[in-house]
Amino acid sequence: MSDSGPLFERDREVEVLEGLVRSALGGDAVLALVEGPAGIGKSRLLAEARERARAAGFRVLAARGSDLEQELPYGVVRQLFESLLLEPERRERWLRGSAGGAARVFAPPQDEDHAVGPGSFGMLHALFWLTVNAAADGPLCLVIDDLRWCDRASLRFIAYLEHRLEGLGVLVVAATRMEEAGSESQLVFDIIEDPAAVLIRPLPLSEGGAAQMVRDRLAEDAERRFCAACHHATGGNPLLLRELVKTLQAENIRPDAAHADAIRKVGPRAVSRTVLLRLSRLPSDAVTIARAVAVLGDGASLPATAALAGLDEGKVAEATHTLVAAEILRAEAPLGFVHAIVGDAVYLELSLSERELLHQHAAKELATLGAAPEVVAGQLLLVPSRGDPWVAMVMRDAGLLAMRRGDADSAVSYLRRALEEGVADEDRLRLLWELGAAEARVDSEASAERLREVQGRLDDPLQRALVADVLARSLLWTGPAHEAVTVAQHAIVELKETHPDQRRALEAIELYAVFFGGARVAHWETRLARVRADGVPEHLGAKMLAAVAAWDWALNGGSARECSAFAQSVLADGALIARDPGFGAAVAGAALALADHDEALRVWEEAISASRRLGSAPYVCSVNLWRGWTWLRRGELAEAEASLREANEQLRRGFGNNGPSLAYGAAFLARTLIERGDLSGARRALAGRGRPNPQSDGDWLVNRAGIELLLAEGRWEEALAAGERHSPPPRGGDNPAWAPWRSLAARALDGLGRHDDALALLIIELDAARRWGAPGALAHTLRLLGTLRQNDDHELLREAVAVTEASPARLEHAKALTALGSAMRRSNQRSDSRDPLGRGLELALRCGATALAETARTELYAAGGRPRREALSGPASLTPSERRIANLAAQGQTTRDIAQSLYVTPRTVEGHLTNIYRKLGVSTRTALPGALAGQVSA
Repeated sequence: MSDSGPLFERDREVEVLEGLVRSALGGDAVLALVEGPAGIGKSRLLAEARERARAAGFRVLAARGSDLEQELPYGVVRQLFESLLLEPERRERWLRGSAGGAARVFAPPQDEDHAVGPGSFGMLHALFWLTVNAAADGPLCLVIDDLRWCDRASLRFIAYLEHRLEGLGVLVVAATRMEEAGSESQLVFDIIEDPAAVLIRPLPLSEGGAAQMVRDRLAEDAERRFCAACHHATGGNPLLLRELVKTLQAENIRPDAAHADAIRKVGPRAVSRTVLLRLSRLPSDAVTIARAVAVLGDGASLPATAALAGLDEGKVAEATHTLVAAEILRAEAPLGFVHAIVGDAVYLELSLSERELLHQHAAKELATLGAAPEVVAGQLLLVPSRGDPWVAMVMRDAGLLAMRRGDADSAVSYLRRALEEGVADEDRLRLLWELGAAEARVDSEASAERLREVQGRLDDPLQRALVADVLARSLLWTGPAHEAVTVAQHAIVELKETHPDQRRALEAIELYAVFFGGARVAHWETRLARVRADGVPEHLGAKMLAAVAAWDWALNGGSARECSAFAQSVLADGALIARDPGFGAAVAGAALALADHDEALRVWEEAISASRRLGSAPYVCSVNLWRGWTWLRRGELAEAEASLREANEQLRRGFGNNGPSLAYGAAFLARTLIERGDLSGARRALAGRGRPNPQSDGDWLVNRAGIELLLAEGRWEEALAAGERHSPPPRGGDNPAWAPWRSLAARALDGLGRHDDALALLIIELDAARRWGAPGALAHTLRLLGTLRQNDDHELLREAVAVTEASPARLEHAKALTALGSAMRRSNQRSDSRDPLGRGLELALRCGATALAETARTELYAAGGRPRREALSGPASLTPSERRIANLAAQGQTTRDIAQSLYVTPRTVEGHLTNIYRKLGVSTRTALPGALAGQVSA
């Protein structure tokens, strides 16, 4: 409740807040979270934070959530920024660049077209840049009271921003009450658990603190026993204690020991009784207005309040003044109660039937006043479904608007409620389709269930095919692959000879399902070979099919040069990346990565941007997954781990706990952690593999990672037995870049002393690696075979070093250098061995390959060498991420421009630039072009 009196026993909390204000001003990442039960003083501490931030020069933007606005997409975000964006010059400045997409959040519904706009990931990125642009005008403080009433979209933005606060000059201060956290509690927990979050938990007042408050507000001579009874009755809760004191004052109870027992009659329910008692003494118009505000929620407009109360606006203004004087409504805008507890007391006094009728009435009045569909829908969500066509219409409009604004979660809530209203048969199918499409962006399992119902009831073959396309994709990642095949095949048959490109798109899904195991697709190899023979297609569906053909070719007989050229031609015009980044583009990009082609990185950068623009969580997950795998293949292990952890989290959220797609994420992450020397982490990653379909690629990938873990642990017999059970894989068994099953067995055999058997397998694999022709796979087999042969000229090991020298396969190059140096040392070439061992150590450290670096370091010491301190310097020492940023900076791009183009924060760019300057021995951007040119001349 509003309180301008002294703070009691809050010196520590205020001191912490002052320190956080200073830290944020210095660029630290800070989110102050005041957490505690109702009435503990969270709002008062937020007010203190606001004042201290203003005094330090921060621009303070505040928002107040309410339970009635939880379904209003980006409602809290709009409260924070909307009023300031009314000024044209500021709006233009703050919404420039990557922030431009955020304009849709603040646009009136009637100004929005019906095209699908930026999705949730793109919108979060745009809102982040809005915040960055606002903070460029001076330090910014965002105050939110409180998180538990925030809409889900705004919570996601806060979580997104929290990870990127460092260096922005932005302080976020929020309150929350975890014991009553609702459906959004996981997001609130995620915010709390972030390292940037500083949790402030004000304690109840001590008996001494309670006595101070009683004597300050009731009577200076209040006796100790009386004060102790007040403390006991309220548990030291400041709000309850204040309200208890007001009640005692109103009832003229003397504050002495003789009246201590009277406090029990008032007790900790004083707030509700006090508020209702005060309300009962006010004019009837004031009571009506208080109830109207309780129903409409904080921020209710004057016209809406008047309409719901049935009073003219003049009387509303008069009654509002009376309620402010009675400390029921707050004095400052927007209209609302002084504390949530006060609003609850007024609201809960209404019977359930009264509340439902008032919410229904409020929805009608808000619609008449032209309120946004989601505002009207927020009222209707609090009323049971009654089969009302008008409610269904409002909910559908709100759902489609939420989709355009990038909030698929709210869209799903609205559209599900629209469905509950029992719409007419001619509208039901359309609504089911819209709901299934919305669910496909956030929950593939739910989408699949919904779209099964839709597909079976549509009459038009093309409409069924469009639904089948979305349904089959969802099934591919969440259920048995044969279901996806059946859906796609039926749709293809029904289209007959019409709509050829849609047939190609469905055929792409049908044929790609083969890799998921358990799907019977007739003549799939012949059909894909025919696609390759037809050359590069023009239309989107045919490009999807060609991408699948490129991947199949890479796994089954093609060369790296041929397959990468075909994949590049499919991607060349950008259409596949722009419109199908998570499937068609990802499949083609994977073929490039398997061939160790540098172009794969560009594909992933463009695909992640396109996926975020489309607002598809499955697409973002798919790109993160394959991008992480590409980083692993290249030896950028820190980037691989970050991308794969994000992908695994997205897989668990969107595809169920046992979907076949989980196997890919678990396997790729486990292999990355093995390379980083974290064997226990790798085992934990494999525990989250789900249930991959037998004979699927996911099944093989999990088993491969498991075998590699056993080999890393020196468990040779178990590794060999596992390899015999699971090899060769069903597809790609002759391409060691994808399935090096022979070399896995050879490593186990060598560990068991069966060298001849190991050599025989490696000789066969070397022939396959030469046919494929990519440097990483070839060097891998050359290295293992050269290590086993142990001849004095080390010809195979030298070839392994040579083929990876200028290739993207940096980790394999580090392994080849280390293997060559180790072999030379064992051949008594100690002096000559130091150079390859030193270079191998440098590269292993740059890759983040902890286990390999330790091996190289041990060998280097054994050879009489020492690691060079200056090793990690020069243009060649730059990681791919650093190299991209250095090139962009050398071209004159600003930190902000680079951050926007790479989807990272300015602080991340600045951190990379610091490392770049150190490695290149420069101190300014103007020196970068010359320093980088040294890479060319070297």
